[in-house]
Amino acid sequence: MKSSVIGLISGMFIVCFAVVKTSDEVMSYLNVLSILIVFGGTVSAAIITHGLKRIVEILKLFFKAFRTTKYDNMIIVKELVDLSEDINKQKNVADLMEQDIHPYTKDGLRLIYNKFTEEKILKICKTMLVERAQYYELMTEQLGALAKYPPAFGMMGTIIGLIAVLKQMSASNGIDQVGPSMAVALITTLYGIFIANYIIHPICDNLQSRSERDIKVRRIIAEGILLLNQKENPVYVREVLLGYLLPEERAKYEQAYGITHTGNYFEEAA
Repeated sequence: MKSSVIGLISGMFIVCFAVVKTSDEVMSYLNVLSILIVFGGTVSAAIITHGLKRIVEILKLFFKAFRTTKYDNMIIVKELVDLSEDINKQKNVADLMEQDIHPYTKDGLRLIYNKFTEEKILKICKTMLVERAQYYELMTEQLGALAKYPPAFGMMGTIIGLIAVLKQMSASNGIDQVGPSMAVALITTLYGIFIANYIIHPICDNLQSRSERDIKVRRIIAEGILLLNQKENPVYVREVLLGYLLPEERAKYEQAYGITHTGNYFEEAA
């Protein structure tokens, strides 16, 4: 979240600095009609394309780019290792589901609690994983597709402004109005380019990166659920799941949780 906000603020600062340095009339860059054409046109076209309900879903996903991610790979590995320890201690799976754990982990524990076979657990976990990945892909594609509308409506606003400029030229003092009118006409193009390339495309890339990280977390959980169902030794569970982490992540994990490479797991965890 912090990096996204910092990027947004820094970009706004750069644009505002450029505006201030190149113009004595900063307020001339704010035009209500241009904003209405670009923003209103983009929203209306998006509703025509995807429908109002889907646009609301896309907007919710849009703001997700500024949220702090609660789970990461290391937290999930530790969570699953702790659950493996609890299961090996014969703790009730229903009680484990009441803990503050990842929702996908709860889904997996529910499958174990219902005593499904390993084959059925694998099938269900795989289905949930594939559907989640397809949902992310669809939503990011639809959000990215919206980027084509602001420049188009910006150009439309510019053409509307140019038509007005040409009509003014026939008036007695029309030449004096050409410059200001042209500036207003070009502002809509500026708005369109800014929205598409500074807001929509970066947010879309951010969400795509987040979705990839989330899918990897869920892959780790799916592997962990199978190991929990088999009641594997927590040390083995830990080593298998650590294989999903990058070397620097494994080093951080070992440092954070005091893991050694020798000794009994329950002694390490005590």
